[in-house]
Amino acid sequence: MPEPRARGVSLWLMPEGEVRDRLSALVAGLAARLGTAPFPPHVTLLPGIEARSDGEVLAASRTLAGRLSRLAVRLVGIEGRDEHFRCLFARAAADAPLVSAHAAAARAFGREPDPTFLPHLSLVYGAVGREVKERLAADLRSGIDLAFEARRLHAWRTEGPAGDWHEIGSFAFPPD
Repeated sequence: MPEPRARGVSLWLMPEGEVRDRLSALVAGLAARLGTAPFPPHVTLLPGIEARSDGEVLAASRTLAGRLSRLAVRLVGIEGRDEHFRCLFARAAADAPLVSAHAAAARAFGREPDPTFLPHLSLVYGAVGREVKERLAADLRSGIDLAFEARRLHAWRTEGPAGDWHEIGSFAFPPD
């Protein structure tokens, strides 16, 4: 079965420094162990922005970033689903600033906020058996108590398989 493919441009919040390094190593290690594709650690603020040029997306993203504040992202648990892009993930606390940032991003691109917005940081993309996911989740729960401050809004072209994705722009949030 072909790998599901994302569409358009996605807006991400990405960890920096030591947290990025730890999560990158975890994602890469799980990918090697499970035979899945690695990808940069991120929390998707808004997926699937389509029918706009990169220039339009970048202009709207720059304006949006200027209106947002730095965001505290807390990873609060490990879950797995039978969904390619949510195979195994760390749930992020859906606190008011993060949900508000999602709503602002949706409005900036002419969309309604997603009432089912599930902020998360994926650890594995793909199809992994339930038992394997449960075992991995149990093993990871004690070590995933991480938090990071999102300081930038990242725009990624997420067309095709994850290995083809690339960043097209990054914009700093204003200092507090």
